[in-house]
Amino acid sequence: MKVLLFFLSLLIFSPVFSQKEEIVVFNPEKKYTQEFIDSIGNFQLGLDTKEYKKMLESDKSLLGWPKYYRAKAKSLYYKKEYYDSVIYYANKGIESYTNAKVKRPIDEEVLIEIYYRKGKTLLFLQDYENSIITLQKGLTLTKKYPYKRVAYILDGIASNHLHLGNNSTALNYYLEISKDSLDMSVPSSSVTTYNRIGVLYEALGDTKSAKHYYKKGLEVSHRANYKVMNAYLYGNLGEISRNEQKIDSTIYYYKKALEARKAKENVDTYSSPGFAVVQKSYIKIYEGSVQEAIDSLNTIVENIKSLETINMDDKSLMLLAIETLALAYEKQGNASHYSHLFNETVEFLNKFHEKQLEEDLANLEIRYQTKEKEASILQLEEKETQQATILKQQKTITYSLGGFLIVLLGLIVLFWRQRKLKTQYEKENLEQRLLRSQMNPHFVYNALNSICNLVEKKSNETIPYINKLANLFRLILTNSREELVSLNDEMVTIKNYLELQSNFYSSFDFSINVDDDINDEEVVIPPMLMQPFVENAIVHGFTNNDKRGKIIIDVSKQQKDNLILFKISDNGVGYSESVNVKAVKNHTSVSGDIVKERLTILKKKFKVNTRFIIRQPELGGTYVELYLPYLKD
Repeated sequence: MKVLLFFLSLLIFSPVFSQKEEIVVFNPEKKYTQEFIDSIGNFQLGLDTKEYKKMLESDKSLLGWPKYYRAKAKSLYYKKEYYDSVIYYANKGIESYTNAKVKRPIDEEVLIEIYYRKGKTLLFLQDYENSIITLQKGLTLTKKYPYKRVAYILDGIASNHLHLGNNSTALNYYLEISKDSLDMSVPSSSVTTYNRIGVLYEALGDTKSAKHYYKKGLEVSHRANYKVMNAYLYGNLGEISRNEQKIDSTIYYYKKALEARKAKENVDTYSSPGFAVVQKSYIKIYEGSVQEAIDSLNTIVENIKSLETINMDDKSLMLLAIETLALAYEKQGNASHYSHLFNETVEFLNKFHEKQLEEDLANLEIRYQTKEKEASILQLEEKETQQATILKQQKTITYSLGGFLIVLLGLIVLFWRQRKLKTQYEKENLEQRLLRSQMNPHFVYNALNSICNLVEKKSNETIPYINKLANLFRLILTNSREELVSLNDEMVTIKNYLELQSNFYSSFDFSINVDDDINDEEVVIPPMLMQPFVENAIVHGFTNNDKRGKIIIDVSKQQKDNLILFKISDNGVGYSESVNVKAVKNHTSVSGDIVKERLTILKKKFKVNTRFIIRQPELGGTYVELYLPYLKD
């Protein structure tokens, strides 16, 4: 429910300056001065772009072309169907300033909005990397020229990072927006910003901060009588209470959300109506109308299953509906529906991941083709310039031509090498994301096996397990989208996983020790590489072990080699015995192969000796050393 809101740009309107409102009409008999040209305001220019252009063309000495191109890009930007034209005029505006012999501050200041329009258009076209670069150029100029709508630029950069899965970076930008007193004085902007901050804190596992900002959004909403997002904010608070298993609070917030949806001043256009159905169903379950809730929830599940394409909003709704169905079946005492329900979950997640991989591959191909095309155009332009120079100065630069060609050849070789390295990096980065996504189905399969065991035993711990598993899924799905995550985030995920397994799967103790000289908030590492070894210790180390299991994880820094060392030890049956047991059961592990492939790619990328070593002490158990690269954030 939260993701769709992120992908909508609520702050797309731009500042409007109005110095004069009379119509500007070109007079061919008039001699226009620079002072008059500069006095024409943005509002006038937006109405009379053609007339302004005629004025500039009437005298080649007149300056002001960046302002003309800004007006063209701005007018086309609002039509939302001429994206190529917006970028064209934005580039012309930047080029006109760059090539001008006289570079005036008044023209350079215009570039701020040009960069903003171009950057937001690139965001709509899903060219996130170039959008960030463009918006950052505009943001840099705001340090030199005060710009009242800096929050719009920050919002654009944050939205790009959201699409790229960089939640931590996006959060920092939204926190920066929350400090902008001008933007936050507008109720719609402040409520939207507080909600986005809350959603990101929740996604990063900080529910306390998430609730704080959701409630700040509601405070502004009630104070300013701006109730458009009340249903959304109450719904988010309800989901947090639900994850915390606070039934009364969940019902309270869900009812408030449903009341807000009915209010005339609240038109909820930010989420699927399916979320309201889930909220109603949850309330009905505890009011005794369990079968009615089941019928409504099954309708949602079937509708989403019939979709050809699945977005993040559909995924969130599907998982929430299935989780609520599990609660309904539990209340009804109908354990036979669990297996079918979990099969639906796995099938849906697989479909979602397959679609996500297809989109990643398609985006990579588009970016590659675009860069190839741009490179070809650049080479053609360079060649034409070179030929013109040779024809014009052939008699005077005969001896210098040889040196010029050598330098040009060196530049071409350097350009080709840089492009090759960048393409290789993008390929390796995509491979990393593909390999990370392969680990999710492997973990889901093992987790669902645990759930099936609880269902067969008709255990009262089934629903608590599902709730905790859902929270862990959120962390894993968040981390798996990141190329690097903080050491703290990775340790929180591992800790949650160990707590989950120690309570429900196998009885064992565990401890996690991080050296004092490591700042786990600043150090970032590749995610989801420790989990297979921890999982192996639990599933294959303690299953046939009579004594109480114990897992110890020690984290230290290898300063000399620029590596983080993870020592994972257990007192289970030992690695060789675990291998024998798996062979008897015809078990094939894919996670080990995936870890090896990922470490190979990381070794090439970071130029360090990434590796893992498995040892079996004489006294029993298994001892694993995992060496990973790290950076300081």
